[in-house]
Amino acid sequence: MNSTHKEKVALATREARLALLEVKTLVDSTAEKIHAAELEAVGHPQGCDPLKTLRIAAEALQAPNFEAAISQVRSKLETAVAWHRGVES
Repeated sequence: MNSTHKEKVALATREARLALLEVKTLVDSTAEKIHAAELEAVGHPQGCDPLKTLRIAAEALQAPNFEAAISQVRSKLETAVAWHRGVES
């Protein structure tokens, strides 16, 4: 594998990881909301309405930007796999 190909493989792999980190950020944020609602529901005041917080969390996972982020991970990962196989996509 020549150095130019290695660089392209590394870049494609990095882009896939960065896309996945974006999804992780969205999921982590949603998990924090759900945890706050959980604590509020068992009597540990978090200053939120558990039902409203759960609805917000559910909406976040159904939002177009979440779906777009998931789609981008798939695409970037497929590209990285293709580059690792030595096939340009």
